[in-house]
Amino acid sequence: MSPQIVLDDSTRVRVHFLTENAVRITHAPAGASDFPPDRPWLREVLLPVEPIAPEEAQLMVDVPDGLVRVTNRAGEVVLAEAGPPALGQERRLFRVDVDIPSTELRVDVGRVHDGVSLTFAISAEEGFYGLGEWFDAFRRERGTVRLRTRDAISLLQKRSTYSAIPCLLSSRGYALFFLNSHESTWRIDPDCGRLEVQALGPGADYIVIYGPAFREIISTYTALTGRPPLLPRWAFGLMVTGYPQEHQGVVLERVHQHRLLRIPLDAVILDYHWEERFHNMRWRRALFPDPDEFLAELKALGVHLGLILTPFLNRRNRWFQRLLLHMLARNQPRSGMWSDERDLEGYAEAQEGEYLAHPHTRWWFGVGGMVDFTNPEAVAWWNARLRPRYDQGVSFFKNDDGEYLSPKAHSALGIDGREYHNLYGFFYSRALYEGMAKLDNRRPLVYARSVWAGSQRYPAMFLGDQKPSYKHIRATMRAGLNMSLLGFAHWTADVFGLDGKTTPETHMRCVQWALFCPVARYFWRPTAVDDTRFPWSHGVETEANFHTYAQLRYRLLPYYYRLAREAYQHGLPILRPMLLEYPEDPRFADVCDQFMLGDSLLLAPVVEGGALQRRILLPEGTWHDFWTEDTYEGGREIVYDAPLNRLPLLVRGGTVVPMGPELPYIADDHTFEHLFLHVWPPYPAQGLLYDDDGCTQAYQHGAFSVTRFSVEENEGQIVVRISPAEGDFPVQVPSRQIELILHRADAPEQVQVDGQPIEEWAYDADEGTVHVVARCPVDGETVVRVDVGG
Repeated sequence: MSPQIVLDDSTRVRVHFLTENAVRITHAPAGASDFPPDRPWLREVLLPVEPIAPEEAQLMVDVPDGLVRVTNRAGEVVLAEAGPPALGQERRLFRVDVDIPSTELRVDVGRVHDGVSLTFAISAEEGFYGLGEWFDAFRRERGTVRLRTRDAISLLQKRSTYSAIPCLLSSRGYALFFLNSHESTWRIDPDCGRLEVQALGPGADYIVIYGPAFREIISTYTALTGRPPLLPRWAFGLMVTGYPQEHQGVVLERVHQHRLLRIPLDAVILDYHWEERFHNMRWRRALFPDPDEFLAELKALGVHLGLILTPFLNRRNRWFQRLLLHMLARNQPRSGMWSDERDLEGYAEAQEGEYLAHPHTRWWFGVGGMVDFTNPEAVAWWNARLRPRYDQGVSFFKNDDGEYLSPKAHSALGIDGREYHNLYGFFYSRALYEGMAKLDNRRPLVYARSVWAGSQRYPAMFLGDQKPSYKHIRATMRAGLNMSLLGFAHWTADVFGLDGKTTPETHMRCVQWALFCPVARYFWRPTAVDDTRFPWSHGVETEANFHTYAQLRYRLLPYYYRLAREAYQHGLPILRPMLLEYPEDPRFADVCDQFMLGDSLLLAPVVEGGALQRRILLPEGTWHDFWTEDTYEGGREIVYDAPLNRLPLLVRGGTVVPMGPELPYIADDHTFEHLFLHVWPPYPAQGLLYDDDGCTQAYQHGAFSVTRFSVEENEGQIVVRISPAEGDFPVQVPSRQIELILHRADAPEQVQVDGQPIEEWAYDADEGTVHVVARCPVDGETVVRVDVGG
């Protein structure tokens, strides 16, 4: 179907109705003979959709006075331009960036001849969210945001970001996705009632998505840009990175310590110096004299291995810079201080094959070429270099340093470095993710630092470099929740951050926040550098705290897994701002220090030093303390006692939360054979278990099952129904051991399973819980009746 064309005397506007609630607006210069072609990267970022007829849409578009206006079917204005677009703007550039990690001054001088500017009308009290991974704000009502990715170390995070994404969500119920990857400036001016967007390159092109609920906006946005596939099940466990890299014997000793102390662990990610030269993908034998033995012992311990990569091919060492950074950050092993880390062979191959986006890029550990991941031949070459490590048993890769592309770079797509710069992380992750997906049927995992719109298709991401402080706890909450609103389900705020010593208090509070991020990882450091970052640092109290919350995460694995499936199906994030779950409650408009883990659990980590209490805004309804017998009626603020070892954690009433047993790690053949169904009133209550093989991509072709739980109460009898599994897959268990825990319950008079009285139940009067054990066939319904009297 051809797109609708709307004509006006002073401008030309093309309108595509993409979905019922999404419309694309494209401007052409006045007097142009045709509309400009789509930018060459757009077909890679946007998924193909069949445009719908205008009469099928919820939105309408007209052009009064030459300005685009988008309205809903009720005639209400969703978004309107406040001034004519300016296309072909000329702007002088003179910018000096001080890049601290690479110890470099970057000067960008020149002219832009094809910039664009768009202006939109906004209301005085309108709030905006998104625009990428921003640490300084969650909701914005005024000010300027500059969208340009950079290595935003903690010192720079007030005004910088690793991931600049030109999409914002408005409190008025719409999203504006600007289809322009150039550096752009977004000025929010409520006094003038305007949002001005200026970009340093062509593309007066944008998509308006109407909700008005944010859930609908996110669902549509991810339908257009992609939804996150499932991670391998083990990736919901705990990961660790050593910084800087230590000898393989030390790594194994630390993993054994985890096992000895019963602190779960599923993956080790090796830091840069696992590698001999940057980047020939070969083991540094000084640290890994026997990598096969190392991998075999990790496998025997149930631990997966990941490797950090950067996109550079060194042709020159930077001795002074390496020494300076080591003095400041202790970021490399002593054995590597003066080693030659040039990959001259790889650089020559890349130059000959024309695989480089830029031949002379400075970074932490050298100067060299930056790979062009828009070039399919370069991607194939890079993945071929990685293949031996993948075949050897490495499970995944961490993509670091995707923010360094020079304005003078080029792309196989025919775009220059300015247009490619913000996009680089998208193509970097795609290259590795799709390369791994082609090798076998395992689920790929790429752990990236810099991302763009659509990168949620290549999970996961981490929020960059932090420190173990309350300031950084609050900053990562803002950044992570902004990314959640942009469809990123799998992200990490590292426990303790990259570096900086912990105290017993910050150790415990960081654990209580970051261990519940969708992906969990912490950093350890050599003991001579920092001995405060291990789970067992500071003594028995901090160790017990780490153990408690790490094991709670593992016990919640069935719940996390169901939420991951929801993200794959509908785009909804795992960790959710309060306003996403409770859009009608204005109290949550700017709340970003408490949030929902899915739809059932409310987490409110302590974010102030020395605090032993925490104020929590409760939504309407009934809320139960996860740890005690306390129950609260919602719609008000409570003061929650939060001693140092207590994470404020509440459960929404009317909820069934499936949980599993404590685990040392999540085995590849792990099944949900043993479940604890925790049920909180009031009734009715509902819950769901999603299951598949946990390892392969077969779930994308229908190899999965869903089991539903429902609870009702009638005349003194609580009835729990466990439905037959809907669907099947080859390794599904034939039956499950279900331990049913009814919270806030009276003492039962009788318990029946499938109509037969049983003796396998217990009542804890102090806790007010009924505990029933039953064996439940997967292919049949199980009904548990608990008679608590009339």
